[in-house]
Amino acid sequence: MLAEQNIIIRPLEERDLPILTRWQSPEFRGAFQECQMESEIERKNQLMENGFCTSQFQMLMIEQDEVASGLIYLNFVREGLVRLGLVLDPKARGNHLGSRALMLCRDYLLDNFPVVRLEADTDIDNIAAQKVLERCGFCAEGVLRKYRFHHGSYRDSYLYSYIRESY
Repeated sequence: MLAEQNIIIRPLEERDLPILTRWQSPEFRGAFQECQMESEIERKNQLMENGFCTSQFQMLMIEQDEVASGLIYLNFVREGLVRLGLVLDPKARGNHLGSRALMLCRDYLLDNFPVVRLEADTDIDNIAAQKVLERCGFCAEGVLRKYRFHHGSYRDSYLYSYIRESY
């Protein structure tokens, strides 16, 4: 568990399953996030199997003031490289929660793992996510053409990185 002031980043628990079900909707995910439908049974089985935490992938709950407010994803691609993903409840957006959670996670990874490079990508029209990444010290590297499929079409994304030497 990571904690700073009123923010906690923690492993998922059984009490989170109804929240995850509610968050698997286009309304929650918004215009830029993919929405992959899974059954509640599949999510419960995965929670019981590994808690959504393996050596390669982790899905963690973000709480603000003890309220479930979003998810952060860690994909340990290979030694030295971690890809990050972030999705916030629409009610939790606009107060720098995303930046604070991402910085907390970034610092934890760099302090505790042999990470050389952190990566994240975002839709080219997702200005809010770009601001979050830039506020956290990530640099735009280029365009990933037709990188994500959501809302019926393939969309371009910006690739961002944070290099250990920046820390």
